[in-house]
Amino acid sequence: MEYSLDIKELVIKENKLTLTIMGAIIDKTINSHFLSNPKLVLHFNNGKEDRRIPFVLSNVTHIQGKCFFSGQYTYRLDLLFWKTRRDCLPFDMYFNLGFADFYQEKIPVEIKPELFEADERNYKLTVGEGKLSFVPDKRRIYHLPFTRFLVGLGNFLVKTVCFLIAAAMLPLFVIEAILRMTGVINLPARFNDESAVKRFLAYVFWRFSRVSTNNVSLWTAKRFIFVNFYKFYKLFCKVKPNRITFISLRRDDLSGNFAFVYEKLKDDKSLDIRFILNEHTISEMSLGEISAFTKACATSKEIILDEFTPQIHYIDLRSQTKLFQLWHACGAFKTFGFTRLSKPKGSPQPTHNHRSYDFVTVSSTYCKKCHSEGFGIATDNVVATGIPRTDVFFDEAYKAKARKKFYDAHPTFKGKRIILFAPTFRGMVKETAFYPTEMFDVADVCSRIPEDYAIIIKHHPFVKDVQPVPETLADRVIDLSSDNELNDLLFVTDVIITDYSSLVFEASLIDIPMIFYVFDLEKYINERDFYFDFKLYAPGKIVYSTDQLVDAINSEDYCTERIAPFADMFFDNRDGKSTERVVKLIYDNLK
Repeated sequence: MEYSLDIKELVIKENKLTLTIMGAIIDKTINSHFLSNPKLVLHFNNGKEDRRIPFVLSNVTHIQGKCFFSGQYTYRLDLLFWKTRRDCLPFDMYFNLGFADFYQEKIPVEIKPELFEADERNYKLTVGEGKLSFVPDKRRIYHLPFTRFLVGLGNFLVKTVCFLIAAAMLPLFVIEAILRMTGVINLPARFNDESAVKRFLAYVFWRFSRVSTNNVSLWTAKRFIFVNFYKFYKLFCKVKPNRITFISLRRDDLSGNFAFVYEKLKDDKSLDIRFILNEHTISEMSLGEISAFTKACATSKEIILDEFTPQIHYIDLRSQTKLFQLWHACGAFKTFGFTRLSKPKGSPQPTHNHRSYDFVTVSSTYCKKCHSEGFGIATDNVVATGIPRTDVFFDEAYKAKARKKFYDAHPTFKGKRIILFAPTFRGMVKETAFYPTEMFDVADVCSRIPEDYAIIIKHHPFVKDVQPVPETLADRVIDLSSDNELNDLLFVTDVIITDYSSLVFEASLIDIPMIFYVFDLEKYINERDFYFDFKLYAPGKIVYSTDQLVDAINSEDYCTERIAPFADMFFDNRDGKSTERVVKLIYDNLK
C-alpha cells in the first residue's frame, strides 16, 4: 500500500488550529464498493501526556485502485490535554494513519501548507520533520489575573441584565404557557412529557432561558446543587484513605464487573467499601441521592465506575482521589466518545466527559490506543488487565451450573442445536433504539433449516419492540430479551447470529461459530464506524440477506478460522485472572 498526505491549510489563531488536508491511498484491492475508510489521527505529546484526536474527514471516494480523502477541522489547542492542561508544557504533533489492515503511528509527512498562518500570540510554532512543535505562552493563554477579572465582570454584568429582563417578563411567559396548554396556541412538539405540569414548567423555563441567556431547567438546577454539595463536602470532609466507592447509574444491583471485583475485596476488613447503585439521571435524583453521591466523591480514595457517568465529570475530583473506569465492554468495536468527533452523539472537544479517568481497564494492548482516543485521555491511563466478568469463561463449574439452569427452565431445548440471535440496536440513544424485526422473519428461517435447530432471541436491552414468536414455534423459539444474563446463554449456544454487537468478543473466548447478518453494513459504517476493518476482522461468516443466512446455517459455513486471530488481537491473557489483575491495580493505588 502507498499513501500521500498533502496539507493544504495550516492556520493558528490564538488557541485554535485549523487544518485542511487532502490525501490518497493506492492499493490494488480498492474498488468503488470498498467499505474501509481511512483513519487519520493527530497525535499530540507533551512529555507527560499524549493525546490522540481524530482528524475529521468529510470526503472519501473509492475508485479502482485508489482512495481519495479530504477534510477540514478546527481544534482547540488549549483543550488537548487534561491532567497537565494548566502546566502549558511544550508539545509536538504527529500524524497517525490507518486503512484496512494498515496502521502506522507518526508517519513521515512533508509539512508545506499552501496557506500557512501562525499569529504566534499564544503558541510559538516550529515545523519539523514530520511534526509540528508548539511552545505555549501560559500568560497569554490564561490571561493576566486583572484581565480575567475584567472579562469575568463584564460577562457577569451582561448576564445579570438579561436575567432581570427575563424575570420582569416571567408573568408573560406563564400566561403564554397557560394559553398553549389549553390549546389556544399550539405547544411546540419538543414539549411532549406525559405530565402536564412538567410540560408547563419546561415551557416557562425554556422561554425564560431564551431571554436571560441562562439555561434554566430542572436539570441545570440539580446540576448547580450537585456541584455546590460537592464543594461543601470537599471543604469540610477529608479523604478516607481506605474508602472505595462503586458507582453505577446503569444498574441497581451488584453485577457485571463490580460483582467480580467486590467478591475479591469484601473479606478485607481494612477497607471501607460503599455503593451507589441506581438508574437515575441527575434530574431524577433526590436531594438525598445528590448528597450521598457528592459526599462519596469527596471522601473516597478510589471511585470505581462501570459505564459513562456524566455526574462525575461535573466536578473536579481531588488529586488524592483516583477514578477507575471498569469499562463494561470487551475489546474495541464500534467507535465512541471523542473518536466520533463531529458525528451524531460524538463527544465535542470542549466537553469534560470521560477525561477525568485515572485508569481505564481494557482487554488487550491493542485496545489501548482506541480507548485513549475515545475517552480523550493519555495512553498510559489505559491498562490491559482484562475484563473481570470474562473470568467465568474459564470456570468449568460455573459453565456447568449455567447450562443446568437453562435446561431446567427450558427442557424442550435439550438435545437441540441452539442458535442465539443477538443483534445490537439501531438508533443513537436509548430513547430512539430499535431493531428492524422485519429483517429477521423467525418463522421463515425456522422453515428453511433442520428441525433440530432451536433459536433463542436476545435483543439489546434498549430495544422495546421485538418480534412476536408464533405459537406453532413455541418448542423451537424463545425470546429471552428481558431475561437471563447474556453471557450465560453462550454456554448453551452452538451458533451465534449477530451484527455489530460486542458479544463477539466473549464468543471468541470459547470459540463459538458466528454469522454476521449485516444487511445495512455500508450505512452503519458511514454513521457509526468501527475501530478496525469490519470485513477483514469480523470473526465469522458475513452475510447480507436471509437467503445467505440460511445457506450458511445449512452448509455450516461459519469461517471459524477467523475466530482465533480475532481473540488473539483483543485478549492479551485468556487465563481467568482478569479480576486479580484489576484488584491488584486497585490495591497498588491505595498505598
